[in-house]
This record gives sequence, C-alpha cells and structure tokens, in this order.
Amino acid sequence: MSNQMNRASWMSERFWRRSRLAQSAALLGVLALAATGTFAVEEASRVVGNGLGGIFSTTPPEDLSAEEFAKLDGNWSEWSKGTAEAVTDFYAKLETSDAATQRKSLSNLKIKQDVMRRALNDSRYDSLRGPLTSLYNSLTLRIDFAEAALDTLDLDGKQIAASKTRVRSSSLLSSIQNLENYLASVGNGSLWLTYFHIPELKSALSADPEGPAGLAAAAKTQMHLMTRNTALDASQKAFTNHGTFQSLSSTLDQYVAAVRWTNPAEATEKLRADLKSLSTALDTYASSGEKAGELRDSFARARYDAPDNGDRLASTLQKHLFNYNLRVLVSEAFLNRLMSQNRVEQGPVNDFILGANVYGNQITNTAVDVDLKPSSNTVRFDLRLNGNINSNTQGVTPQATVYTIGNHTFNARKEINFDGQTFSTMPATIAVSPRNTTTGISTQMSGIPIIGRIAQRIATDQVEAKRGEAESIAAGRVQDNVLPRFNQDVDRSFAEQGDKLNREVFSGLRATKLFPDTYNYQSTDQLMTMNARVMSPHQIGGDLPDSRLMSVTGATALVHETALNNAIDQMDLAGQTVTEAELKAKIEAFLTKALNRPYKFQAETPVEATDEDEKALNGIIFAAVDPIRIRVTNDELTIVIRAGFKQEGKEDIPTREITVPISLEAAGNQILAKRGNVIVAAAEGQGGGVAINAVVRKKIQSVLPDRAVDSKIEIKTPEKIVISHVTKIKLVDGWLVINID
Repeated sequence: MSNQMNRASWMSERFWRRSRLAQSAALLGVLALAATGTFAVEEASRVVGNGLGGIFSTTPPEDLSAEEFAKLDGNWSEWSKGTAEAVTDFYAKLETSDAATQRKSLSNLKIKQDVMRRALNDSRYDSLRGPLTSLYNSLTLRIDFAEAALDTLDLDGKQIAASKTRVRSSSLLSSIQNLENYLASVGNGSLWLTYFHIPELKSALSADPEGPAGLAAAAKTQMHLMTRNTALDASQKAFTNHGTFQSLSSTLDQYVAAVRWTNPAEATEKLRADLKSLSTALDTYASSGEKAGELRDSFARARYDAPDNGDRLASTLQKHLFNYNLRVLVSEAFLNRLMSQNRVEQGPVNDFILGANVYGNQITNTAVDVDLKPSSNTVRFDLRLNGNINSNTQGVTPQATVYTIGNHTFNARKEINFDGQTFSTMPATIAVSPRNTTTGISTQMSGIPIIGRIAQRIATDQVEAKRGEAESIAAGRVQDNVLPRFNQDVDRSFAEQGDKLNREVFSGLRATKLFPDTYNYQSTDQLMTMNARVMSPHQIGGDLPDSRLMSVTGATALVHETALNNAIDQMDLAGQTVTEAELKAKIEAFLTKALNRPYKFQAETPVEATDEDEKALNGIIFAAVDPIRIRVTNDELTIVIRAGFKQEGKEDIPTREITVPISLEAAGNQILAKRGNVIVAAAEGQGGGVAINAVVRKKIQSVLPDRAVDSKIEIKTPEKIVISHVTKIKLVDGWLVINID
C-alpha cells in the first residue's frame, strides 16, 4: 500500500468498517486456532508414557525388520538373528519401560552398531557391504534420534526458558521499536499499532516479560499477525508484510515459544506430540517427496516447541538427513592432469651487461603444475612454474669477446584459493639458480705468440672476477622477465575462469533452482573436496557416506538420491499431461537451461510397438504428487513412476505406480545399464486390472531398454582436452558413486 493511499483511507469510515470486518474475521481466526490448539493439546495428552513411550512405534520400522537383517546370511546368520530380536525387543518394551531403561537398551544396541561399523572397515566383509551399510545407517539414525529425543525431554525447560525469555523479550521490544519508527514515517501509521494491540503488548512486557499477562498479550498480537494475510484486503496485506512486520512476527514467535515453558507440563505434552510426529516421519520420509515435506514440517514444530530450539535434534538430523547430497573428490594427480602445462619458447638475446653487448639465442622450457595445500574452507593450492633457460651468447667489448652458455633454473609459486564462487590469488614468489659457463674468449691479441696468451689470461681473470656479479644480473633478468608475466597471466586467467563459472555454470543452476543452498570446499595436501547440498525448505538432503566410498585415486563423484529427486522436483512434471516427444523436449529444455548450453539427447532408432493396445498409448498423465522418484539401494537404481496414460479412442488409464529397477556397471570401455523386472500396480485408490498393467509394462520396457554407452569422458580445459573413463560405479544405500580415472 502506498503512503498516499494510507493517508487518504486509514481514517475513513469505510476503512474502519472494513477493519471491523477484518477484526471479526481475525477473532474467528483466533477462535479457530484456539480450538485447534485445544485439539492439539488433547492429541498431545494422548502421547503418554515415559521417555520414548508413545513417541516411537512399538514395532521396528521396515528398514530394521527381521527380513532386512536376514540379508546378513552365512556366518552372520546367528548374529543378525540376535540383533533383529534385540531391535524388536527395544521397540516392544518402550511403552512399559522408563527413560533410564531405554537408555540402557540403546547402549546394548550400540554394541551391535559397533560390530557393523568394524565390519564395514574390514575388507573381508566386502561381499556384505550393501546390506551392512543399509542396516548400519538405519540403526544409527534411530539410535541417534532416540538419544536426541531423550536428551531434549530431559532438559530443564523452565530454567532454559527463563534466560531465553529475558533475551527474547528484549529482542521483541526492539522489533516493536523498529515497527513504531517505521509507522511514524507513514501517514496514520499509528493506527496499525492499535490494530495489532502493540501498546498492550509493550505494557505487559515492561511489567513482567515472564508472566501470564505478557504471554496473553503476545498471543493476541501473534494471532492478528497470523491472520493478516486472510483478514485484510490486498493493499493492506502487502503493507503489513513489510520487513518490520515480518521481523516482529519472527521475534514474537520466539518469545512465545520460550514463555510457554513457564507451564512445563503443557509444553512437554506438546513437545512429545511433535516428537511422535517426527518419529513417524523418520520411518516414511524416503517413500515420497510429500513425506519428506512432512518430515520438515514435523521438525520445524519440534524446534519451535523444544526448550533448546531443537539444537540436539538438529544435530542428529543434520548428520543423517540434512547433510550434503553431492560430493566430488579429486586427487592432486588427477588435478594435475587437468591443469598441468608444458611450454617451450625460444628467441634472440640482445642485452648490455657489465659493459658488454650481449647477443645470441635462448630456449626456455617451463612446466606448470598444482601443489595442493591444507585448508578447511577453501580449495587452496600453489600454482608452480618450474623453468629452465638455456642460452648461447657472446659478450662483445672493444677488448674481447666472451662466449658463454647459460643454464638458469627458476621455481615460481603463486597461491590460489577457491571458496566455491570466487578465485583469489596471492602475489607470486620466485627462486632463481643462475649458472654461466664460459666456453671461449677471444681478444684482439689472439693468435700473437706470448702476447696473445697473456691477453687471454688477463681476459679470463676478468671474466672470473665478474662471474658472481654477472650471474646475479642474470638472476635479476630472469626474475624481472618471469615474475610480472606469471602474476599477470595467472591473475587474468583465474579472473576469467571465475567470471565464466558464475556466468555460464552457476547462472543456469540458479535459474533452475539447482544451485546448492549450502556448500563447502576444502583441500588437503593430496585431495580436493567439494561438498554441496541441493535442497529446498521442503526437501531433505543426504547422510554421511561410508568413508570407504570416498577413497580416491583419480576423481570420485558421490550423488545422493535426494539430489536427483530434488532436481526432478524442479522440472515441474507433477500433474502434467505430455506426449513422449513433449516429455523429451521438456527435459532437454530443462537441462539446456540448467547447463546454460544446448542439450539434446542422442538420436536413437525408435522401437516400434507391436501390441495394438501399446500403440494406443499416446500421452502420459503424471500424478500430482511424486510423479517420478528415484531410490538407490544396494546395487540397484530404482525409478518409481506414478502416472496414468491417455489412450487413443479409449478412456484414460488410471494412475499406475511403475517400479523400474536398473543396474549400472562400468565394464571395459562401456557403461552397462540393465533393466530389471518392471512392476506395475494401481496407485492407491485407482482402478484398472491385470490387462492394463501388462500394456503399461510393455510400454515402459520399450521406452527403457538395456543400454550400453561409452565410458569415455572428455574434460575440456582452457589449454587442452583430457580423456578419462568411468572405471567403477557403485550403488550403496542412497549413494550413486562414480569413479573416474
């Protein structure tokens, strides 16, 4: 709302009539939310029990079932059976055990967990790495979350809240002051203070920020702020979403959350309900993007209601669910394949040194390589320039001509840091080792008996006497010629590459919402690592991969299934109806935008449908939720498609859930993708029978046949093209691991 509109309308009868309607609507909203709050408390009161009782299920989640443990067969059979029973026993006794007993049971499960951890670090058990990794990660997540939940419940919420309340009431008063200052600059702006009950809130906070009056006043203002987007008209809504109102709303929420712990019984019940919701979401989040969103919502509520702002819970989920989902590791040797250069330059020498005109020719051989350096928050390396200058010259004076071969070596270094977006450079340093060898001297007396030898000896003595000075001058010449050019060339090159990276790569990722929301670059003396997370506020990220997956000889890329799914979500396929050609074009357009360069699929000979029913399928009707989902399990990448199909001259086929397992293998110079058994079933609540499923299965099998592609990768650098190959592909518990060498 403009200032002019505010001045003209806020004091009008029409405005306040609308405002009374708005207040009535707000009051109804307050009552509705109050009823919802009562219902929430009633629901919370049902989460009874000690510790984790009523929060965790009484049966293990599917990924910790006896069937999953049975995959550890052979010599592990007895151990896996006993561990499955221990896990089942832990869940079964939660309702009847207290927190201390539950912690003891968790300690026993940690012993089982440690056995799996040690086995994962032992190459003798590589044949069981897939199921071991899955079970270890699943058990670790539940143990860590259980302990975080118990720790959160054990906090003295009232004591924590008391100190937080004082801090947050001060922040709230500061936000109120900022709002008052802003509204003072707007015509009739003070009327909004009355509308949101700011004077009463200030008075209550000043009197007793920890008392019930402060909470009641805050709740009233909070409710009016919550309903401003529904109770006000468009211009008023826009005005009340100014940054000062947003800041007030945020600090108000934090204050209310802290003060609520002055009634610890009610707050604890609410927290237990949040933890139950979060526990349920942990068992289902991987099944769909919708479930992942529910987990984020559950976590947000738990953070809001926990006395420590959910710090203990956040630490656990950060490790297991909000971690980086894209990791790239590059060895120093591989980096040198990309960045090393060798040059040979030759040219004339024409100089004046120590009174002599020096001329001849020289050849300079230089080699550039990379020397990685340890850094925890950047990729740090020295760009090294090692050179050798071989010269063949003659220095001429009126008295003599001196013939010299020069062999000068130099080593220059320039430190470079990359923080993920920008290259920064330091001034280069250089060390020069000059060496001149005199190969001959001629004087005007040369050839004259006795006198010629005397003149030769005198000239030789003078050359030797000035050798140190001459070599020092030579070193200075090398430094003056090499260092400025080295600094200039490197600074310019990395400035250009940084600009190109942001302009041609990052801009496309940002445009398609694929740019990481957080990232970290680091290096050791042997390895460069890039960690990134592609995740929106309603999505989840990766976990911490097995360290053995990150062993590197060349380069290794680890892509978590969440990075793939989060990228697919940005393609906007949900609810779309497209033909096969339109889908292909849509994906090409998305990748073209993301990569910031034209992208086209390789042309392939289409597979002609032989079945009439299959031929009739002429459109894909993607489900409104989770149209495509990818799961990476042990040795398989599974594509789950939720879609119906249009049929020419017939009714649409209702939504099917199509599961397509694919194995990936690097074999020789090829990458082999082999499709497994396609499973087609009716989505929940959808009709259709066996015949329809068979038609869809045939269609999917024709669209996704077995494939073999070249494993060669061409990496273009400013100076050369490096040919590498995918040497190994692993699919382990959510991670697609690609080794390149």
